[in-house]
Amino acid sequence: MYRRCLIKVSGEALAGQRKFGIDPEKTAWIAREIAKAAKKGSQIGIVVGGGNILRGVNAASVGVEPLIGDHMGMLATILNGMALRSALFKVGVEARVLCAFQVGSFVEVFDQEKALSYLEEGRVVIFTGGTGNPCFTTDSAAALRAVQIKAEVMVKATQVDGVYDKDPRQYSDAIRFESITSSEVLERRLKVIDAASVEILRRVEMPILVINLHAEGNIEKALSGHKMGTIIN
Repeated sequence: MYRRCLIKVSGEALAGQRKFGIDPEKTAWIAREIAKAAKKGSQIGIVVGGGNILRGVNAASVGVEPLIGDHMGMLATILNGMALRSALFKVGVEARVLCAFQVGSFVEVFDQEKALSYLEEGRVVIFTGGTGNPCFTTDSAAALRAVQIKAEVMVKATQVDGVYDKDPRQYSDAIRFESITSSEVLERRLKVIDAASVEILRRVEMPILVINLHAEGNIEKALSGHKMGTIIN
């Protein structure tokens, strides 16, 4: 069992079937899945994306320059973090939202010692605002926060059940890896996770576990040590 972990959840996951915005039913379902693992004793940090509202790379579609688009994307993650915190409260899990920058009294500014204290108290900690800087993905933010909270593993909870040699949603002959080295992920330029995040975690020898978020019980099983998905080490 992993005592402490960082889970990366995409913004798109919160949209559910809506494809845009926040689906309350899907968000509640994700909260219940996280709660199962938290109630088993794992200390959980979460980085949530903002792609269901706005991605920085799509800045041109709303008529702003790329750096402004990145700032807007960071703000989108705060909305998602607040929605996820509310959903966790409803299933009996205490949660706190920390942001990489000051946004108001309703969301706390990230502080490493504060985050570690909340985790030790059994609270789920939701990290928002990315890294606080443009030009970085929320995968990179997840890797950074994983290092800062001294996690044992970073879990990338995504749309597929592991790392493949090519996109399994487009190619029926795609091959899934049970395990793969971080060097091979970078050399093959596999797209399931941002290369910068792989490099960050390689430096500290922290494994990355890629699992399917949408299968019931997967988060709990992954943190309990079940063999599943793809391990990157």
